[in-house]
Amino acid sequence: MANWTHKGQLIGVTGSIQTRNYENQQGQRIYITEVVASNFQVLEKSNQANGERVGNPAAKPQNNDSFGSDPMEISDDDLPF
Repeated sequence: MANWTHKGQLIGVTGSIQTRNYENQQGQRIYITEVVASNFQVLEKSNQANGERVGNPAAKPQNNDSFGSDPMEISDDDLPF
């Protein structure tokens, strides 16, 4: 991904979010949230990243949703952020 994008550039990502936790040496519970990208798509040309952001009309999102197209019901209390 670093070969095709740069900081601040608009991209679309498909994949999953994984959470895990562990106890460190001081006995504190540490929580980690990771984004596991299975696919990404550049949504703007590189010269637009520093100026006005306009979506790339040629870039159409792919429908690789293995869970179907039904919306997920997630309450705000279930989100780690």
